[in-house]
Amino acid sequence: MMSPMVSATGIAMLLLGGAHGHMVMNSPAPYSLDIQPLLQVDPISGGLYPYPCHNQYGFTHRTAVEAGGATLVNFTGGGQHGGGSCQFSITYDEPANGGDWNKSAEFKTIYSIIGGCPAVFTDESHNLAPVAVDQNRRQDGKHCGNDSGVDCIRQFMVPIPKFLKNGPATFAWTWFNKLGNKEMYMNCAPIEITGGTSDETEMKNLPNIFVANSPNDPEVPNCITGTRADNVVVNFPEPGKYGRVLQAPVEPMNKPSGYCTQIPAAQSPPTFEPDPPFTVAKIKQAGPAATTPTPPVEDTTSPTLGHSVNQPITETANTTTTSTADRSMTRSPPPIIVPTTLSTTISEVSTINLSVTPTPTPTAIPAPAVAVAAAAAMANKPNGKAVACASNGALVCLDDGTFGLCDWGWLTPQRVAEGTECKEGKIVKRDGGGEDS
Repeated sequence: MMSPMVSATGIAMLLLGGAHGHMVMNSPAPYSLDIQPLLQVDPISGGLYPYPCHNQYGFTHRTAVEAGGATLVNFTGGGQHGGGSCQFSITYDEPANGGDWNKSAEFKTIYSIIGGCPAVFTDESHNLAPVAVDQNRRQDGKHCGNDSGVDCIRQFMVPIPKFLKNGPATFAWTWFNKLGNKEMYMNCAPIEITGGTSDETEMKNLPNIFVANSPNDPEVPNCITGTRADNVVVNFPEPGKYGRVLQAPVEPMNKPSGYCTQIPAAQSPPTFEPDPPFTVAKIKQAGPAATTPTPPVEDTTSPTLGHSVNQPITETANTTTTSTADRSMTRSPPPIIVPTTLSTTISEVSTINLSVTPTPTPTAIPAPAVAVAAAAAMANKPNGKAVACASNGALVCLDDGTFGLCDWGWLTPQRVAEGTECKEGKIVKRDGGGEDS
C-alpha cells in the first residue's frame, strides 16, 4: 500500500484541525490513540483515512473482553453532528507482522444502534460546547454518563456474544452522522477475548457491517447516504440480531445519485431481540486493567479549533494524501470516563440486566480530582463479588433483599436485616413502614 509522506504543513493542519473535531472512541482503547498524527477523529475517505481502521494498528495493550459479558463504549470529541446511527463489530482479520490492514477484512456486526448515537440534541444545528480537552488536546463535550441523556455525549454497554472465538481480535465502532457532510467514521480497538469458544462457525453467520460514504478509495465499494443538506438517520440494511432503535430512521428528502439503495425504507425500522443478560462476573470495565488517567484540563486553545456551540455545523473536503505514523512511539492509556447514572438490577443471583436511568438534565462533569479518584477506583475491582455502580456513596438496591453502598464505582452485595427490604435506594420495613436507621 503506498504511503507517501505528508508535508510538515499538512501534519500541522491535521493536528490543529482534525485532532480537535469530530469523535473518537476512547474505550475500549483504540489503535494508535495517542500516536501522532491523530487521525482517528476524521471520517473514512481513502488517502490519510483508509478503510478499515485508518490503517492504524499500533498498540501496547489489548482490552480484555469476556464472551457472554459486555464492554463499555465511550467517546471523546467536539463534533457530534447531531448524532446518527452506529454499529459495533468484531473481526479476527488483523495486520500480521507490521503489515497493512486488508481492505477485505470482515467486520461482523454484534450490535446496531439506529439514531441517538453518540448524542441527541435539543438544538441540532449546533454541536456541544467544548468543556475540556484530553491529554492530546482533542476537544471534548459534556458526557451523559448513560445512554439516554440529551445534549451530552452518551456511552453504551455493548453485549459480547458468548460464541466468539477466544484469542486476539479487533473491536470496531462505525458511525454515520446525522448532520453535515454524510460520512463514515471508524475506530478500531485491539481486544483479547476469553470465555468463548474455539471456532468461528457462528461468528461467520453474523452480517458484515454497513460500509458507505467512503470516497476516493477504489478498493472499497461505495454509496452515499445523503447530501450535506439532508437530515439522515441511517436504517442499517443488515443490523443483526441485537441492537436498539433510539430515534426513528430518516431518509433524504431527495435521494441523490449514488444513494445506497440497499438501505431499508425509514418506515421499516428493525425489530431487535432483547439484549442477552450479562453474568455478574463478566461485566468488564473497558480499558486497561489499571491506569492513572489524565484528568480533563481547561481548553485554552483558539475557539476556532473544532466546532463551537455558537457556529452552525459545517464541513470541508477531506485531505486525500497519505502519511506514515511513527508506530514505535509508546502511547499512554486514554482517560477512563466513569459512568455516573448506570443503574443495575439483578434478576437472578448470578445474572444482571443493565438498564439506564433517564436523566432529563445532563450530569455535570466532575472536578478533575474527583474524576481521577473515581476512575482509579473503577479500574481496580476490590473483590470477586463486587458489582459495578454509578453514584458514589449511594445505597443501591440489587433486589429487595440485597443492597450495597457504592464506593467509587463498586459495591459489595449485602443482605438486608430480617424484616426489612431494599426499595428505591432505601432500607424499609417489609410492611412499607419508615426507613430503617
